Amino acid sequence: MKQLLSLILIFSILSSCDRKKSDKTQSEFNPKTELKAETKSEPKKELETIQSKKKKDTINNYWALILDTISSKKDFKISDFKHTLELKTYSLNDSSIVRNLAQDGEQAYLDHSHKMVTDFKLLTDSIVDKKQIDRTDFEKILIPEFYAECNLFSTEIDSILGNTIYLTSNLNVPDTGNQWRVWYSIKIKDKKIGNLKVKKSDYVGD
Repeated sequence: MKQLLSLILIFSILSSCDRKKSDKTQSEFNPKTELKAETKSEPKKELETIQSKKKKDTINNYWALILDTISSKKDFKISDFKHTLELKTYSLNDSSIVRNLAQDGEQAYLDHSHKMVTDFKLLTDSIVDKKQIDRTDFEKILIPEFYAECNLFSTEIDSILGNTIYLTSNLNVPDTGNQWRVWYSIKIKDKKIGNLKVKKSDYVGD
């Protein structure tokens, strides 16, 4: 009987030791498994971050410098005094006109072109008067959607009558055929260039 009890006691002790060893083995194994799972998820998160960043990135296209200058001049008389009006149209090369060319849902694509201006120079004997115009001088007569993206393209003298000079300026959206023409005049008074008096504007296409 004593031998039987001894065998039962020994068997119980051995079973208890095996259970503890099994629990210890599982507790050591599980963290490694979880760590491995976490390691696998890190590249996925990194990829999602990169993809999200790409969507938010903006492509910027900057126009090359424009070095061309368009010049013209015209001589005329006011009260027998000779006057010369010189026009010079050129680029400021400032990348100040910015348009977003991306469609809805696409990555932002910003186009940076240069503002164009026209310089007026009035010469009378030794007196010189100057004036500069750009697209902002025609904002009120142009439709807002066109004005938001347009640029001055050219300026020409149409005619001179007395002390009034009649001119036209073309404005367009860069790299498109969307072009408008503005008719206006300026008066010369006391050998000075007066303010622009805008008459009308019209779409002229290409």
